[in-house]
Amino acid sequence: MNELENLKQVNKILQQIAENQDQLSRLNELDDQWKNNRQKLEKGFIKIPFTKYRLFDDLGIVKHRIPTLLERDRQLVGRYNKLLAQFKDLAAFINEEIDQLAADNKITVTGNCFDKLSQIVKTLNIGERPYIPD
Repeated sequence: MNELENLKQVNKILQQIAENQDQLSRLNELDDQWKNNRQKLEKGFIKIPFTKYRLFDDLGIVKHRIPTLLERDRQLVGRYNKLLAQFKDLAAFINEEIDQLAADNKITVTGNCFDKLSQIVKTLNIGERPYIPD
């Protein structure tokens, strides 16, 4: 691979890493939303003796907010699981891309994706001078 192709590949990997970091922040936001929803749900339940479960209010009636909160809980967990699967797939793809770039340039790299990428950049001297497009 020539220097321009290497630079484009590294740039592409960095963009994918940024996208992966965005997914991680969205995962954290969904986790916070789920925790808040779970707290509201727990406040609506009462304790059933000798179990860890809570079902009804003091009169033995399901409160009107409980079904809505349960549905919201299901939706948040579904979105979280879907985003987590995408996050894991993208992380695996990024690692494959980095390993492929290293193999194409006959570079041995170790560590996590950031360590590998920094080893590639140092070996190829990509960070030494700015790239000015044509």
